[in-house]
Amino acid sequence: MFIRILVLGAIALTASACAVEHRAVVVAEDACTRYGFTASTRDYQRCQAELARQRQAGRVSREYGEARVTADAQMACDSYGVPRGSAQFDRCVQDELVARRPT
Repeated sequence: MFIRILVLGAIALTASACAVEHRAVVVAEDACTRYGFTASTRDYQRCQAELARQRQAGRVSREYGEARVTADAQMACDSYGVPRGSAQFDRCVQDELVARRPT
């Protein structure tokens, strides 16, 4: 009886070791979803990668002109793949302006 329980326990442990669970954690209100991209799509992944790259550049100096900050923000939104002329593009530019302006 003890051997049977031991064998069943070993089988159960072996079977549970083979089970793999994959989870994707997506923040419900992240920038790329607000810009209209669907999580886990190729466009969403490109947006996330470009967003991270742009954030590494950091804020600009106080001498950096407002027109240049705006142009940089628009180029960043273009690089994320957000369509110009859309509400998402306007939202993206506003987010980028906040992220780029000196504090």
